[in-house]
Amino acid sequence: MINLKLYFKQLILNVSMLLICSFFLYSCAKQGYPSGGPVDKQPPIVKGVNPKTESTNFNAKRFRIDFDEYVTMKDADNNVLISPPMANKPEYSTKGHSLIVKLSDTLAPNTTYLFQFKNAIVDFNEGNPLPSFEYVFSTGNMLDSMTISGSVADALTQKASDATLAVVAYEMNPDNLNWGDSIVGKISPTYQTRTASDGSFQFNYIRPGKYKIIALDDADKNLRYSVSEAIAWLDSPVEARLMPKRETIDTTNNTTLADVPTDTVIYGQPSDSIKHLAKHAISLSLSKKETCQQRVLNKEFTNRGHIRIITQTPMLNPVIECDSVIWSLSAKGDTMNVWTLRQTRDSVHIILSDTATSLCDTIILKFREPKKSKRITENTDKNLNKTESLVTASHPYFDTMCIRFETPVTVCNKDSLTLMLLDDSTTIYAKIMLARNTYSIFQHTSSTLAYILPTTSLKQGGKYVFTISPKICRDIYNRFNDSVTVTTTITRAEDYGSLTVDLIPPSDTVQDDLINHAIIQLLSDNDIVVRQLPINQNGQSGNTVKLTFKNLKPSSYRIRLFYDLNGDGRWTPGDYYMHRQPEPVVYFPKKLQLRANWEMNETWNL
Repeated sequence: MINLKLYFKQLILNVSMLLICSFFLYSCAKQGYPSGGPVDKQPPIVKGVNPKTESTNFNAKRFRIDFDEYVTMKDADNNVLISPPMANKPEYSTKGHSLIVKLSDTLAPNTTYLFQFKNAIVDFNEGNPLPSFEYVFSTGNMLDSMTISGSVADALTQKASDATLAVVAYEMNPDNLNWGDSIVGKISPTYQTRTASDGSFQFNYIRPGKYKIIALDDADKNLRYSVSEAIAWLDSPVEARLMPKRETIDTTNNTTLADVPTDTVIYGQPSDSIKHLAKHAISLSLSKKETCQQRVLNKEFTNRGHIRIITQTPMLNPVIECDSVIWSLSAKGDTMNVWTLRQTRDSVHIILSDTATSLCDTIILKFREPKKSKRITENTDKNLNKTESLVTASHPYFDTMCIRFETPVTVCNKDSLTLMLLDDSTTIYAKIMLARNTYSIFQHTSSTLAYILPTTSLKQGGKYVFTISPKICRDIYNRFNDSVTVTTTITRAEDYGSLTVDLIPPSDTVQDDLINHAIIQLLSDNDIVVRQLPINQNGQSGNTVKLTFKNLKPSSYRIRLFYDLNGDGRWTPGDYYMHRQPEPVVYFPKKLQLRANWEMNETWNL
């Protein structure tokens, strides 16, 4: 008779042994790192290449790079840079611990090729990238060994671009010279490279000779310039020179740039941040050509009697041909407001021209009554002209108070405005004076802007309420203003600071002439222009130009100077096909922190 207790005990023991054996067999078969250890943060290490790098008389169809671990490729199209560029991109595959690069293009004779793997190779398990690896070979019996290095900065901010830029070189051989300036938009470059995060770049292993150097943002990735892209260039070709001695600098010690010889290339971690210290390095200024095609972007009746016209770029000298209208131009110059002298007029035929910006357009508009506007149209003649106060809750003591009207005003009762000092109930009278805007085909002074001019000085720190009575201003449609009441506090002089800059120009004749075209700008923290002063309109004592910015709010500021070579009062970017570089820009070397009730003086040696 079978002992059931002993049978079940033996069965449980056998099943347990089977499970234990299965676990060990599975663990032995599974590949990869054991769990629980430290996370691998090291990039793959190159063990060798075949054929070896810097090979000559290269005629292979592929090359192999061996690593210490499994690797894979990451975005090869963007992260592998080949110079000279290849029309057909290579094929990349992995086998074991090796990366195999199969060449799909026919190699040019007697040419040195440089492959730069920039973060393209990552380890299989953790995705740690190899920051940079270069493979070079020559189809001739020697390697080209010349170099060109430099840096690219934004022409206005003088900072490296946030985006990686393409930098291309065209060899100045007879074939390329025949293309002239159009070469940058027509054919592929002789060599290519990219900027590092600090804006620096370097061409290595290039042929002796002179090269046209271009940097561009290359949004379409075709290595050709289009006018919608930012570009930087040198006016003269650059002579390639012998590659400097390579020396690896250990970035973990206390080595500084000052300790490195001037003929050394620094390879840090990552090596993409190469900074070349040679005195032959070139500098390029990047800018995007202004859109010069002037045109009307929008034209419409905003309401009865009023037309708004918006243009692509600011108008400089606009002319309107149209009967019985008046118009004004916005401060930026890109918006024109047109009023018909007869408010019920429902159609216009306007010829708008501006010879300064090559604008000539015919505008034909008809007014269409908006839906659900019956009540408004019935009372059109009775509506009061709307007003808007430009006085803030805290109004600068040095600034004029203003109000703006919806339509141009022709008549003001100048004595119908009062201001009351709330501290002691003192009443002060003020006058209203229309700003003298010039409107075509209108014989009388008219404006949408009016100044409030107190008959006595306002008390600094005083809190005022000012009241404009209704029906003291009449617009071109014989409508009158609404009542306006505004409360404001006048600031104090001690709430502000002042900055005086003693500018000392260089002594050479060329710079003396340039300084007469210079404009100095005061910038906020976010690089907004707070104030600007033309240098040639300020006092000069000997070789020093003194410029003073008064009534500045306490804040941090930067100072920028640019040479206004075309005299338009603003900084102008470059135009490649017009052979016009961006207007030169210089920054004061330090940031300024201005406090309230403080007079700051700085000396700037240009």
